Amino acid sequence: MKSNEKVSGTPEELAMYLFKLDKDKVYEIKEHKELRGLQANKYFHTLVNELARYNRGIGHAISDDEMKININLAYGTIARDEKGQVVGAKVPKGTNMINFYPYAKWYKEEDNCDCYVFYKRTSELDTREFWELLKGLEQECKAVGIETLDDREFRLMMEEYEKGYKNEKKSTKIY
Repeated sequence: MKSNEKVSGTPEELAMYLFKLDKDKVYEIKEHKELRGLQANKYFHTLVNELARYNRGIGHAISDDEMKININLAYGTIARDEKGQVVGAKVPKGTNMINFYPYAKWYKEEDNCDCYVFYKRTSELDTREFWELLKGLEQECKAVGIETLDDREFRLMMEEYEKGYKNEKKSTKIY
């Protein structure tokens, strides 16, 4: 096995590889997760950018990155460690958490400290989690009149129908 080769399989299938590895090296085993398609990421970023542009247009100073963070904190998935415990931090009051971790949400003050819960980065979300994030983003967009994929698909379908209807009318002869 080459040093950068990735091997995947069930525990039984992987067991045979373990005995062939160099005993003086350290290895890492991670759960395999399917990657999301690029179309879903592109759609997500398009909507985030349109929503940020809308907000800037009505006087809110917000960058595309800030909007992405806000959407993730509103509709994303809380981060958990390997034991299933919620991941977060307790930091001195007034600490700017965005300098340490952008997807941190303040939830309480305790002993002159701020307590934050962390949310997964969007790249770490599985398909179900990313779908929930997208649905929340779509709700935000629809609320301010930004077209979502469903709206666009329907509009394009109706435009195609309208073209077909007009062409059919032109070609229909009355005898």
